[in-house]
Amino acid sequence: MSTNPLPPVIAHAPCAALHVTREGEAWKVVANAAANRLVADAGEADWLELLAARLPRLTQQPHETHLRLTSGAVVLCRATPFDASSWLIWLMPDTAELTRRLEIAADAAGVGLWKVHQRGGIVDWDANTAKMQGLPPERKMTVAQWTDELVHPDDRELVRQHGRDTSRTGPIDTEIEFRVLRPDGALRWLHMRGRRDSSGGEPVYFGVVRDVTERHRSEAALADAHQRAALAVRGAGMGTWEHDLATLTVFWDEQMFRLRGLEPDGLLAPVGRGRELVHPDDREPVLAAWQESVRSGEPVSYEFRVRWPDGSYRWLASRLAPVTNELGEVVRQIGVNWDITEAKTTELARQERALALRESQAKSQFLARMSHELRTPLNAVLGFTQLLQLEIDGAVLHPGQRRKLEHVRSAAQHLLSLITDVLDLSSLESGGMRLNLQSVDVADVVAEALPLVEEQARQRGVALDLQALPGRVLADPTRLRQVLINLLSNAIKYNRFEGRVSVVARLDGSEVELRILDTGAGMSSEQLAHLFEPFNRLGHEGSDIEGTGIGLAIVKALVERMGGTIAVTSQPDQGSEVLLRLPAAPAGVTAPAPLRSVQETTFAERVALGRVVPEALILYIEDNPINVMLVQEVVATRAALRLVCEDAGVPGVERARELLPDLVLIDMRLPDIDGFEVLRRLRADPLTAAIPCIALSADALPGHVASALDAGFAAYWTKPLDINQFLASLDSLFVTAP
Repeated sequence: MSTNPLPPVIAHAPCAALHVTREGEAWKVVANAAANRLVADAGEADWLELLAARLPRLTQQPHETHLRLTSGAVVLCRATPFDASSWLIWLMPDTAELTRRLEIAADAAGVGLWKVHQRGGIVDWDANTAKMQGLPPERKMTVAQWTDELVHPDDRELVRQHGRDTSRTGPIDTEIEFRVLRPDGALRWLHMRGRRDSSGGEPVYFGVVRDVTERHRSEAALADAHQRAALAVRGAGMGTWEHDLATLTVFWDEQMFRLRGLEPDGLLAPVGRGRELVHPDDREPVLAAWQESVRSGEPVSYEFRVRWPDGSYRWLASRLAPVTNELGEVVRQIGVNWDITEAKTTELARQERALALRESQAKSQFLARMSHELRTPLNAVLGFTQLLQLEIDGAVLHPGQRRKLEHVRSAAQHLLSLITDVLDLSSLESGGMRLNLQSVDVADVVAEALPLVEEQARQRGVALDLQALPGRVLADPTRLRQVLINLLSNAIKYNRFEGRVSVVARLDGSEVELRILDTGAGMSSEQLAHLFEPFNRLGHEGSDIEGTGIGLAIVKALVERMGGTIAVTSQPDQGSEVLLRLPAAPAGVTAPAPLRSVQETTFAERVALGRVVPEALILYIEDNPINVMLVQEVVATRAALRLVCEDAGVPGVERARELLPDLVLIDMRLPDIDGFEVLRRLRADPLTAAIPCIALSADALPGHVASALDAGFAAYWTKPLDINQFLASLDSLFVTAP
């Protein structure tokens, strides 16, 4: 940009101006601020390019010409000499040109232009406005004359009131729709928009007018169509609507309002109203459906939610069809809405159930696989450790060696307990654990639990104090015993040396309260807040007290599944109190036949052949060589028992037909067919149908155990094997000859 200073006359001028200077054959241009706003980011070179054709024609005489800016706008360019070698160029809107262009655009759009000067009230209109009213363009009249002669009698007061309102308002847009009666007797509807402007001193009203007669005829026809459609769909609870793309209006029948929980409010609804009621997540899909209908010219269907006045949402289905004009252009959309909330709710519930089932099945499969993969190596660790301990009972070993062996067994047993607890907790959370609720005597179940914790109490010098234990509760006896063992064990191992654990119960209406109190270290309020969180040992992770941190989470889930509650109160250094509240068993409730569980499916309980045999043959179908080796070692301790092994299901079935063993042990996961298919084939063959079959598997989920027992297995024994129990079961199954 030139460094020449701007003359003061244009430096602060509100309109765009340039100072042009000729220096020999060169030209310089300086623009004021208004000119720079007119042409954004223009430099001196830009202005020189714009003025290139006009600079040589500059003389000492003022003259005017038109200049087209880079934006395409045309301005009036007025040049006046400033001195002998410079000129001032003023850039001003060309009002005549603007007026001409406006008239051309209005004529092309079929829009009329009008203007009224407040002084005198004469209406000045263009040819289009005159034509709409059946008047010659040169006809002039005042506003009052026009109102009395042309405006429909029923609309005159409306028009007069509109005029009075407009005269009192500022420069804002106003609009009105009314009828005129043309001199030829034709009735036309006009839509007029206007504005009051007083910037020139005298108030002037100006605006545009459109003939909307055809639209009103369509509206009248549409109203008639709505009545007919309403009769057709009212019985079906459907609402009908129409969207006029030209006027951006939506027509609703009464049912459309009711489908949204609204009272009917005429037939005309603004476009935005329906959109506001649509669920935010559904607005874009609804708009996309409308746009697709306009684009393709084909009917579309969609579903969406609408908000009712009470804040609830209802599901609606919609079917819309486009309406085209003679050119094939979509000008309207008509459609119907109906309520599908009940169907949607049913479908959503079905989908949620299916999803929950799939998630539960996936979780069960994962847990079964995890259990199997973890229990299988543990079977070898625990099994061979127990065998070593049995074999060295009479051997001379260094005490340190015995302790090391016991450490191996203890660590493996701890891991097994952790796996079992995780499976129990998962089964409870997914609802997969079946409970056998029956009438249980509180004193009896406490008496069953005590022997399992007495040794632990003796080692820590903790006294067990049983007080009154009245009442019967409705519970699963096995799971209630599990709860009590866990709570008593915690009360003992977290107690002080030579402390005390008390158990007391009392009847409280329809419930039985069972309290377990200890004299241990107690807990803070912060620890209590996290007491039932899985794997949270509340700061005891580094202590020598064994535990997984899952037990209390299982206790809480079991108690709640049995319809009870559990609460814990505690103070640091003052001990803790656990309060169980369980529903009292109704009078007359008898214990049903108990469901079979893992604990109840030992060999002795499920088979009990009880016959004296000189020797017995056992067939073991197992593909894991370590598991086979372990069972071979165990069975080898009994001279009267002989073990034959097969590593797959099909050859195992053939070997059973060949040998007719006294017992078949079957792993549930075999490389060719599973344990269920092995059992089915053995039962289908008369030669092997009566042979007792026992599942020996690392799958420990209660559902898997129950399925196997229901299929016909005599028992289900989970890995890792308890060697002592295994041997005791074999001894009870096969009483060898003396």
